Amino acid sequence: MDFGPSVTFPFSNPVLIFATLMALIFLAPQVVTRLKIPGMVGLILGGALVGPSAFNLLARDATIVLLGTVGLLYLMFQAGLSLDLGRFNTLKGRSVVFGLFSFFIPQLLTLWVSLRFLGYSLEAALLLGSIIGSHTLIAYPIVARLGLMKNTAVTMTLGGTLVTDTLSLAILAIVMAWHSGDVAAIDWAVFGGAVAAYVAVVLLGLPRLGYAFFRTVRNSPEMEFGFLMTVLFFTAWLAEAVGLAPIIGAFIGGLALNRLVPEQSTLMARIRFNGEALFVPFFLISVGLLIDFEVLFSSLALWKLAAVLIALVSVGKLVAALIVRSIFKYSAAEGWTIYGLSVPQAAATLAVTLIGYEASIFDATLVNAVVVMILATCILGPALVEKYGLEMAHRAEAEPVEQRFGRERLLVPVANPKTSDELFDLALYMRDPKCKEPVYPLMVVTDGQDAEERLLTKRKMLDHFVTKGAEAGVSVRPLARIAMNVANGIARVAREERASMVLIGWSGQVSTRERIFGTVLDQLLDETRQLLFVNRISEPLATTEKVVLAVPPFAERSPGFFEAVNSVKLLASRLDAELVVVCEARHLEHDRSYVDSIEPELDADYVPVEAWSTLAQTLDNVVERGAMIFALSARPRSAPWIPELDRLPRVLSERYPDNSLSVVFLSEY
Repeated sequence: MDFGPSVTFPFSNPVLIFATLMALIFLAPQVVTRLKIPGMVGLILGGALVGPSAFNLLARDATIVLLGTVGLLYLMFQAGLSLDLGRFNTLKGRSVVFGLFSFFIPQLLTLWVSLRFLGYSLEAALLLGSIIGSHTLIAYPIVARLGLMKNTAVTMTLGGTLVTDTLSLAILAIVMAWHSGDVAAIDWAVFGGAVAAYVAVVLLGLPRLGYAFFRTVRNSPEMEFGFLMTVLFFTAWLAEAVGLAPIIGAFIGGLALNRLVPEQSTLMARIRFNGEALFVPFFLISVGLLIDFEVLFSSLALWKLAAVLIALVSVGKLVAALIVRSIFKYSAAEGWTIYGLSVPQAAATLAVTLIGYEASIFDATLVNAVVVMILATCILGPALVEKYGLEMAHRAEAEPVEQRFGRERLLVPVANPKTSDELFDLALYMRDPKCKEPVYPLMVVTDGQDAEERLLTKRKMLDHFVTKGAEAGVSVRPLARIAMNVANGIARVAREERASMVLIGWSGQVSTRERIFGTVLDQLLDETRQLLFVNRISEPLATTEKVVLAVPPFAERSPGFFEAVNSVKLLASRLDAELVVVCEARHLEHDRSYVDSIEPELDADYVPVEAWSTLAQTLDNVVERGAMIFALSARPRSAPWIPELDRLPRVLSERYPDNSLSVVFLSEY
């Protein structure tokens, strides 16, 4: 009698196939990292070892091809989402320059070598040049993990990927049309029109769809992730339908929704986790399964050809990196990181190679040589990025930080489950990335007979914020207190925990004209001296397109001015939102010099107001849907206080009921 399931090689049982893949994802990176080799290279080597030419555990069948394709598209989509568009807009010239150098230097070098020494036809030489000229962001997860996504050199290289891969696929389209003998002008016109229509629909239509979705569906992680995955695969499929490669469609889809998924958001953390844990490893393993050890070790001509290809891509990409490093005055570490990011070949390389093979432009020897080249560059690139990216990260950490921008502890009193998630997200966006202190969500329960029971219930709700913080990679220390009244409890905790900033929610209603808010917030103002953000969040933060900062006269006299402006600029930067600063005309240049000097570096538009009493009328020309208003204010009798500031919350709340609003009371120490 037979016991247990029968096993055939390669595995045909779907459970066993998936178990093998998961074991590879778990074990391969751990083994190679002990040898100082990047983990992603271990996944490629692991795929080769379990493939048909080695242990024959897995075949590159339809299942593996599907998983690999999903991983590749996910990688490009994630790259589009993570691109810092604010910095890319300021660096788009550099990205185009780098992309042109990085593509055409290897392309022309390959064209010369292929025609003069390898004896290839012009079709094959052009197609091979397009392969060498492209690059794949295999090492992207490394720069993301090291926190280098805001670095100028990294942003330029990511932007250059769009240029190189687009040119590579454009040459593929030209060569294939030439090869088929169908090069009628009308076909090119139709193709160009279809591509232009596709790009316009995706880049103009998708953001509108995204804004509508995120305004309708709030605080639903599963639906948000499902929406993004739907966008990813439909944009990839539509790109293929108009004649583009699906990877270009995935990248453009990520770009279209970039502003709706901020870098510090928990949604981005989920996207990054799923990519690094599952999808991208599937793609890397599928690349490894292409390697045929029998062919590799039986053909000397193949190794000579592979050596030539490796030399072409290495030299071509290195020359391009050295040129842009010299032009834009990058450091040596940044230059090598640019090279490490741009030398790996995989995505467009594989797509073009397989299409060329199927069209009989390439032979089997060239295809296997390309796979060797892919493996070599995927080892070289991540190794360089790991080494020099770490050096860049250490230098960034060693840079001196102005204490006036220092953020110590953020206290977030939460009460309403419907709005507390977005209030907590606001704290994450405003948190200094160099801050090592946790965020403190706080629940205050008024004293009474059942206070202990209510406190226990509140503690369970606080666990939710610990989970959100973990997803975003931020330490969270929840607090719960019993107090005679809410304001007193918040003020006491703020003193006990030495909070530097308090973010609290507000309904937007003012119950009495004798007070600023007419609620517990007035008592909190009296009992605290910390920087206090009073927030009415009417729209999802991810849909914020403009941040309007109202700066009253002499606000810089308050000790909390620099920290408050730093927080608002951090938020605008992370949301890729336009920053508009409104201040009195007589102080405009004075305020501009102060605001511009505060980190992070961010372009801002300055709008003058003739007198502070007419602020609301001026804001009518600035505030629109998708704008979040930050009005700097001060506690009565402090240095920058003027009577108009006490009336400001009521005026703004009533005048802009559909916009998110934050009244910022500056710290007094």
